[in-house]
Amino acid sequence: MLKFFRHSYIAQLVVITLLLVVLWIPAFVIQFHDTAVGLPTTPLYNLIAGMFDSSNIAMTVLTFFVMGLCALFFNSMLSVNQLVTRNSSIGAFVFVLCMCCVQLRDEYYPFLLAGTFIMMAMQTIYLIYQVEKPESYLMNAGLFVALASMFYYPAILLIIWVLMSLVIMDIRELKHFIIPILGFLMPYFILLICVYFNHTLIENYHNYMVAFNDFGFEKLGLTTMETVALVLVFVFVGLSLMMIKSGNADNSVGTRKKVNVTLWLFAFGFMMLFIQKPVVCNGLIYMALAVIVSMALSCIKKSKIIDIALIILMLAIIANQYLPLFGIQI
Repeated sequence: MLKFFRHSYIAQLVVITLLLVVLWIPAFVIQFHDTAVGLPTTPLYNLIAGMFDSSNIAMTVLTFFVMGLCALFFNSMLSVNQLVTRNSSIGAFVFVLCMCCVQLRDEYYPFLLAGTFIMMAMQTIYLIYQVEKPESYLMNAGLFVALASMFYYPAILLIIWVLMSLVIMDIRELKHFIIPILGFLMPYFILLICVYFNHTLIENYHNYMVAFNDFGFEKLGLTTMETVALVLVFVFVGLSLMMIKSGNADNSVGTRKKVNVTLWLFAFGFMMLFIQKPVVCNGLIYMALAVIVSMALSCIKKSKIIDIALIILMLAIIANQYLPLFGIQI
């Protein structure tokens, strides 16, 4: 399987597209009530849902296409930053598998739409180490996090991840830590003006205070399948890091910094599992996992055992998506 993702780029895209369609069929068949619409802390998601008249099927179609584009962008991001070998779509394949580890239902859509901006923030942070004057990149990183949080409000915590990433990237000047905060505040300043002229400032203030009060850490209410998936995530991260260090992956300073930034994103993804309900809404941990696993797979030469493991994993993820069609919840 890994050899396939090193040849015939068009054929790779066809296979990934077919996999994406197969995984999303249950989401089109089973239409849940969209509980994500109407949350006061997700203004951009509400705006899009309002354009589609809160139609579940329309949001499913939109999210499906956005996820397909995200898979291509994710693959390009890894290739440009030399985290995977060029002319390979292994990153897109892993991204589709990782982001579909949980059942694709409407509570998950806000994160999937926010994921576009989270990946843009990741790409921006990756580029900071390669430029002499990172000011515009820093502004964009904060801006992307703010936009992501307007689809999926727990993403607001990622501004802390951005500031931590600057330390990892050896950014030391105080002004460079202020710039992403200013970029982050810009969309919220525009939102503040809008709610002020709509005479809903006090109402929105109370709504955000209620949302932030829910940020307390709580016990994870995981199903059996979610528990197994979470355990496997940590196993895959551990094995992938071992492969990266012992394989043929680029071990330059820049690559190590990018890996460290991604590991901190993974840590934030795990932390956010405790503050967002339902737990399946948060796919951040799977997005960071996709980066690490893609790097590991791109530097493997002997692939027979890995091919078998990938096939088993792919079948398990497909089965998990189709179980609800038969009324089975694990």
